[in-house]
Amino acid sequence: MPLIKGTGLTALPAALAFILLSCAHFKAQSPTGFAAYESRCTFKAVSPEGVIFRVRSVKNKPKAELPFWNEAVITRMKNAGYTLVDTSSISVQGHQTSITELAAPLGTEDQSYLIAVIYGPKRLTVVEAACEVSKFQKRKPEIVEAIKKIKP
Repeated sequence: MPLIKGTGLTALPAALAFILLSCAHFKAQSPTGFAAYESRCTFKAVSPEGVIFRVRSVKNKPKAELPFWNEAVITRMKNAGYTLVDTSSISVQGHQTSITELAAPLGTEDQSYLIAVIYGPKRLTVVEAACEVSKFQKRKPEIVEAIKKIKP
């Protein structure tokens, strides 16, 4: 039986459309030279060297301003054994954004891990990028440019 009389729409396609659209809180593009693959609620891309780039959206809960979230990221990552390398701030489509770069040993290699938090009063867009330090550093400019193009 049609959901809306005369349209042929049934409940199943309407429900699937709602589920698919419910995660679309941002628009992202791959950094230059990366190949994208999307999942339902996360945007992911990878470079030929294995640099991973991921974007997702989370509720701003508990409701807090960007300095709180920046400090929470740094504290969590230091507690997990990462060393703080650098922090900076940029504007992404008019939204305050913090960028935190960290490093940690993994076997015989050091790993870089970048976390950007794009602030919104209701939702935060979280960007993560990671790989072995020398490979990551070669791709960092493209990663930062891709962050600047995100539409939260």
